[in-house]
Amino acid sequence: MLKSKASLLVSAALVVMFTGSTYANSNSVTSLVNPNNQYMGAPVELVKSPNGAMTNKVITDGINDVVYMEPSIDNPAEGVYVLGGFALVPATIIETDEGLIIFDAGDTASDGQKLLDAIRTFTDKPIKAIIYGHSHTVHGAGTLAEGKEVITIGHPDLDGVVESNMKGGGAPAYYPEIGPYLTARLITQFNTYLPKEGPDSPAVPLHLPIITSDYIPVNTPVEDGQELTILGERMQFFTEFGSDDKVHTTVWLPERKLVLNTFLWSSPPQLYSLRGDQFRDPAEWVSGLKLVRDLEAEVLVTGAAKPVVGKETIAKTLNGYIDGTNFILDQTLRGITKGQGPDELRHTVVFPDYLREIPNNQENYGEISSYTPAIFLHAVGWYDNDAGNIKPLAPIDEANRMIVALGGYDQVIALSEKAFDANEFAWSVQLVNYLYVQNPMDEKVRLLKAKVLRQMAYVSTGASDRAHILSQARSLEGKTHMVRNFYPEAPAFAAAPTTFVDYFRIRLDHKLNADNTQMIRFDFDNGQSAGLHVRRAVAEFVESPESYKIPADIVLSLSGETWAKLYLSEATFEDLVKTGEIEVEGNLKDAIKTFNAFDKIVAHENLVIPPMPAK
Repeated sequence: MLKSKASLLVSAALVVMFTGSTYANSNSVTSLVNPNNQYMGAPVELVKSPNGAMTNKVITDGINDVVYMEPSIDNPAEGVYVLGGFALVPATIIETDEGLIIFDAGDTASDGQKLLDAIRTFTDKPIKAIIYGHSHTVHGAGTLAEGKEVITIGHPDLDGVVESNMKGGGAPAYYPEIGPYLTARLITQFNTYLPKEGPDSPAVPLHLPIITSDYIPVNTPVEDGQELTILGERMQFFTEFGSDDKVHTTVWLPERKLVLNTFLWSSPPQLYSLRGDQFRDPAEWVSGLKLVRDLEAEVLVTGAAKPVVGKETIAKTLNGYIDGTNFILDQTLRGITKGQGPDELRHTVVFPDYLREIPNNQENYGEISSYTPAIFLHAVGWYDNDAGNIKPLAPIDEANRMIVALGGYDQVIALSEKAFDANEFAWSVQLVNYLYVQNPMDEKVRLLKAKVLRQMAYVSTGASDRAHILSQARSLEGKTHMVRNFYPEAPAFAAAPTTFVDYFRIRLDHKLNADNTQMIRFDFDNGQSAGLHVRRAVAEFVESPESYKIPADIVLSLSGETWAKLYLSEATFEDLVKTGEIEVEGNLKDAIKTFNAFDKIVAHENLVIPPMPAK
């Protein structure tokens, strides 16, 4: 009987295994480890940035070629101005006889004001058109428009994406219910918890204030390939491909041979953000980069790095950047086929020197060791094909057992300190973390973990990595307090109260509602209604309670502002009933019991690192 190709391959593999050839070829653990891992003893030269930040010298070498380290205005082509370092990311001005066109409008309303102030240093012309290249850089538009009507150009789906992001607090979320959780991590990423000067300050100037929006909806949506003339400038728009979001707009000005895009960054494409985000497809990102490359521009302006000028320089830069992105994807997929899981891929997918020499491939924003696990998880899921990992211990159970296996509390401290002295920071923090998981209030453990994390941050190259690591180090020391969830402010509830009825369902503590079933209807003063059918361990959102097959047991009449107070735990259900802000039809005791089964927002519990008790 003929054997299948698959069975023959398996048989050949078994022959190799038992003859010892496999072990002869790969009998060393270190053959899979990156010898240049700065977190495990590889030599690193630390230097001070101008603001005093202690950082890896790799970052300071060449970063000025791709990142605006201080506010400045570039003029890469006649009538084209790039404003870098004023806001979180650059914005571009095209000056025409009829007025100004701006590409990207800032990540916050305050960014819009900073950009407007910079614009007024070189022109008094009004801004008459705003092109949104990206869903993040839209929130300063109203400020830039100065109260006047402007043309707003963007992807057809941009308005919906911005609205969804803002309902969750500002950060994109696959499940918008956890938007506040991701927004809190976004705040960490952009250095909110770090000082502006000194060793712990940001090595790369990435600051994002609390997201306040002055967004102007798109009034001129564009399709892929569409051509328009805006203020006398002939433009072609491309909307098919995205990078870190799916509603990009790339703009080609054929008469100027100039392209505006957000595909080329100052660092390799951030295929995973430590703050958490939806999957960022490297293949789609590469398609966008190829589109930009094949336009053969003479001036490339990007919303995520300094501009590149010269046809040959642009082609070389883009080809190196495309190759870097393809390398990350292809070598990750190759590693998967060779049996590597996400933790191994962190160490085996490392740029060769020639790709690292491309200026925009410098890992100054994120580090590719964070990207490969995200590709694995999207392509495969969490299971790494090692059956020993199918049923892992709970972290606290693992910590308790590892502490015993390693010789007890004092021995774990000693081993962690020894690893720290050898600059093996990743191993040192893993050891001390067993003790932290066991008792996060142990001051000695917290200070040791903070010490190790601080050195990890100093030797890191990625600004995002540094921000997350240092923020937790400082929080462990009590120098700052990182919130776990950053909730929208009250006006968001008034604008869309039923949305937050839906989100409220995930806060049901099923243990407190084990024997309770209630259909609750919310009637808001703006005429909107919604419901929650609470059935013991589950709360089902009811979009149209008037047509729902189960009649309401309890009907609440309230305003969006009152709902915000209840949702944000600024007042209890009972108190709002007593003040008359909530009117209840139905059994009041059942209503109180039901709402008491939903999680309250408690300030000291809404922290990533629990605070030490006052001495």
